Amino acid sequence: MTRTAQRVFEHQRIWRITPEALSDACLLLFAAISRDHRKVDHVIGIANGGVAPARILAGRLGVKPRTVHARHNADDGLYRQATGKVTVDFDAFRHTLGRKKLGGMILVVDDICGSGATLHKLRNVLTPILAPDTRVITATLCLNTGAQTCPDYSVWTVSDWVSFPWEKRPDQPTTDMPIPERVTSHA
Repeated sequence: MTRTAQRVFEHQRIWRITPEALSDACLLLFAAISRDHRKVDHVIGIANGGVAPARILAGRLGVKPRTVHARHNADDGLYRQATGKVTVDFDAFRHTLGRKKLGGMILVVDDICGSGATLHKLRNVLTPILAPDTRVITATLCLNTGAQTCPDYSVWTVSDWVSFPWEKRPDQPTTDMPIPERVTSHA
C-alpha cells in the first residue's frame, strides 16, 4: 500500500488569497510559462479550485479553457488531511473530445498542490487521450511543503491552510497572502 503524503499545517494562520493577489499570481505564471514554452495548446483547470486560474491563464494564452472534475478531500473543512484517494469525473471531459486526442502542449492548473496526488492522478487519467507528441505541464497557485510531487510551476509555498477567493471565507481570522513577486519552477 502506498502512503499518501501528509500536508503540513503549522496552525499559525489561515492564508487568504485576495482577488488582487490571484490576478498578480496568474500574470506571473503566464510570464514564466510563456518564457519557457513557445506555445500552449490546451489549458485544463482541475475543478473546483483550478477553474478560475485556468480561465485567467487560458485567456492570456489565447486558448479555450477546459475543466476536469477531481476531488481529493473528504470535505471542505479546515485543516483536513487528504484522503489518499483521488476521484476524477472524466466522462464529461472525454465526451467533449469525442474520438479526438489532445496534442501539443497541455497546461494543467490547480489552486494548490497539497500532497501531489491530484496532479499525479490526472496525468495518469489523461494519458489514453494524448497524442504521441503531447507534453503536459502543471501549475498551481500554492504548493504545500508536505507535497511529494511538485507542479512544474507554483507561486506560493505554504505550511498552513489557504482560503481562495471562490471559497466561502472561513469563520476564523485570516492573513492576506503577500502579493507574489516570482514563480518557482520545479521542472
